[in-house]
Amino acid sequence: MVFLLLITFIKILILIIFLLIAVAYFTLAERKVLAVIQRRRGPNVIGIYGLLQPLSDGLKLLIKEIILPSNANQFLFLIAPILTFSTSLIGWGVIPFDKYSTFCEINLGLLYILAVSSIGVYGIILSGWASNSKYAFLGALRSTAQMVSYEISLGFTIIVVAICCESFNINHIIYFQKNLWFFIPFFPLFFNFFYLRFGWNKSTSFWFTWSRSWTCFRL
Repeated sequence: MVFLLLITFIKILILIIFLLIAVAYFTLAERKVLAVIQRRRGPNVIGIYGLLQPLSDGLKLLIKEIILPSNANQFLFLIAPILTFSTSLIGWGVIPFDKYSTFCEINLGLLYILAVSSIGVYGIILSGWASNSKYAFLGALRSTAQMVSYEISLGFTIIVVAICCESFNINHIIYFQKNLWFFIPFFPLFFNFFYLRFGWNKSTSFWFTWSRSWTCFRL
């Protein structure tokens, strides 16, 4: 029993480390592409061609001073980012990396991902409410509204694939594509899904939820 728990813990740790490194370097790649588009250098100081920039950013994040608003509900204010971060990781538990290499295979894997991603919204609205600041709460409401609106469209897009496969099992959906990838016959849906992910993640061109100074200026 203890050995199985240890093996499970090691698998979870490896998955989390892999995801954090992958996200860090995908962010670096995004910054490099944006720098080329905007005709500037981008991150190129730390390491060769800026390859150590994600490690520097992670270290800076860990050693930053924790500032809590004086009027905030400190317990909820600290729990909110933990909730959002945790839900962004546990969704990967049902995603297969290879054949029969799923951490936890369930028949409703696709529905599980949609449900887990929806819970992350509560962390954002909770952080804005716990701060006891009307401006922070306004920003949380705008961010939540954007995430919910794009998540509904994402859900409709994904449901089409599930209906065609007659299954919510992700391994079954992958098996259905052994002869033809779905993005070829469903290219409009693929483009729609790709574009909606930027809006749901509040990436470039959808980051108005982070522009609180612009919002306050307009108010």
